Amino acid sequence: MLLSVEQIEKTRADIDALADPASYRYGQLLRWKNFLNPVWHYGIGLSDSHIVDTGGILRPVEKRKGARVLDIDDLAFPPAQTIERTKHALTVFSDWRYNLLGWNCEHLGRLIATDQPRCYQSRPLWWLCNLTPEGDHKNAHRIFCDHLRQVDLNLLR
Repeated sequence: MLLSVEQIEKTRADIDALADPASYRYGQLLRWKNFLNPVWHYGIGLSDSHIVDTGGILRPVEKRKGARVLDIDDLAFPPAQTIERTKHALTVFSDWRYNLLGWNCEHLGRLIATDQPRCYQSRPLWWLCNLTPEGDHKNAHRIFCDHLRQVDLNLLR
């Protein structure tokens, strides 16, 4: 999905307006399944009612479902940093083409929240998707970190 500069700025403003630091979902990597599409979907929590969908749309959506991804606390960034990383990801990945196996909502959500562009759902087919054997996208981490080095070193590990 190609986002214009105006769309990116509007989405950043929407994130700021919808973010609620008092919410248990704020800045958390969330996942959920839909009835008609029973694979895991991923996003970054903003509030009790909204998430940033890290799939093909890259914008806040109303989503009351969504559980925190477990076993990432030792990898995860603090919530406020995750929200800032989300806003920068809009710029970096606005022109990347979403695809089910090679670059999807799990890759981007995990990159934002944990610094690992990993998809466990694609991992069994890593060799078909130009991923590492762990299920990581080969270039996303470097590209994202290069951008963050130029704009805010506090958003890096």
